Amino acid sequence: MKTLSMNQEMRQKVRWGSGALLVLILGLFVFAKVFTPMAEDRAQALLEKEFIPALLNGVAPVGYPIEAGTSVALLEIKEINLRRVVVEGTRAEELTKGPGHLVGSAIPGQPGTSAILGRSSRYGSAFARLDELKAGQEVTVTTAQGVHTYEVVDSTVRSANDSAAFTGERNMLLLITGVGGASPDQRLVVRALLTSPVFPAGTSATDVQTTTAELGLEGSTHSPMQLTIWLFLLLILLISLIPLTEKIGQRVTWLIAAPLIAVVLFQVWHHATLMYPSIG
Repeated sequence: MKTLSMNQEMRQKVRWGSGALLVLILGLFVFAKVFTPMAEDRAQALLEKEFIPALLNGVAPVGYPIEAGTSVALLEIKEINLRRVVVEGTRAEELTKGPGHLVGSAIPGQPGTSAILGRSSRYGSAFARLDELKAGQEVTVTTAQGVHTYEVVDSTVRSANDSAAFTGERNMLLLITGVGGASPDQRLVVRALLTSPVFPAGTSATDVQTTTAELGLEGSTHSPMQLTIWLFLLLILLISLIPLTEKIGQRVTWLIAAPLIAVVLFQVWHHATLMYPSIG
């Protein structure tokens, strides 16, 4: 009888483990496809609500220092139905809110080369249709200095290690994203030339050391540790359900545990998605 009881307990643990693994895998897919776009939509709505008055009052930042995550521009491309507030910074965390302005590059409308990176999948996929842009089409960027127009020069696929993917000529705007379905080591780069008047540059960034994380070549550097912690908490929570079910019953146990499990699972999926290359 004791052996039979142990076998039943083992089978129950296997079922719990298999179910948990299935939920993790399927949930990650659903989270990436459904919840991350919703999160980006909400972030954009909040950013635009704050940024539009800042633009109208001319108080949006046009020079450094600029805190990461701060709204710096409004990017609009009619041909691909794109309208996004651009935030300062291009790490994985910043790009969950929308496209990001590469720290150290020129502010749009000012002299030099400005680079804006965006995701091609997950979190709204703001740049998913970037490959549809053709030479001669217009890109509009609005900052506190006014409305700046750019004309698309070309669109090329480059190696992520090609430094030319992040540099331009004259007063250029670079729109950079990943290449869907292709090698993770490739980037789509759209170059556009400033056709409106050049505005004076604000204070330049000093001592800028651009990392691979800021170039979209890796995910969040904090997420692996966070993911490990949340997975450990999920494991402890699931293990504790077995004796708890025996004491108070399965229905009551799930009523108590379901909200906790949902919170932990969302954190697991959130940090798992942030581990992908940030413009992939």
